[in-house]
Amino acid sequence: MSLSQRYKLEFTLHVYNISLQAVKNALAEFGDKFNIQESSGSQEKGSNFIVNMSTEEPALVFDICSQFGRIRTVKIDEEGV
Repeated sequence: MSLSQRYKLEFTLHVYNISLQAVKNALAEFGDKFNIQESSGSQEKGSNFIVNMSTEEPALVFDICSQFGRIRTVKIDEEGV
């Protein structure tokens, strides 16, 4: 494991008119162990993306995501070195 990737993030990003690929492209350079998938079954308008990734800069990841939509259900764990 890279020492620079210290935090595991799990969160839901609620967006309107933004593609899954656009979110992946924006976050790809800020982490590894990277997975984003669309959550189905939501009754509300827009899309929910479930994001799982490891990063050294969680605040930067959240800043980028807040430009796309609303961040929900956040979990941050510090990874063992």
